[in-house]
Amino acid sequence: MAKVIAPSMKDTVYAGAAGNLSVAFGEVTLKAAAANTEVSLLELPLGLKVIGVRIATAEGLGAGVSVDLKLGEAVIKSGVDVAAASAVVIPVQPVYLTEKTVLTAVVKGATATGAIAVMPEYVSVGF
Repeated sequence: MAKVIAPSMKDTVYAGAAGNLSVAFGEVTLKAAAANTEVSLLELPLGLKVIGVRIATAEGLGAGVSVDLKLGEAVIKSGVDVAAASAVVIPVQPVYLTEKTVLTAVVKGATATGAIAVMPEYVSVGF
């Protein structure tokens, strides 16, 4: 399986006072990323409760392309259509992070080319 490391993997993810709602930004531009390519977007710190994900792509990633979103090895949403331009907010069953966890998007369906932003919504509840 091919793997892409997004520039946002170097970004610091804010983990402030308990009870706050925050959004982090993971962005990447893909160039002919084959199906099943795993794109590492952000490393999230322990003590967060992820409650949703926003996904935006200005021009889409190409016909037939979707992504599966993962926190570590757990799929939190599969089959998100990113073929055409879109911006969606996806609520997820809350996931509490007990360790540093990488947010990834796995390309599905076809080869992906274009820019995508994946923005997890979370509350810092501490550890």
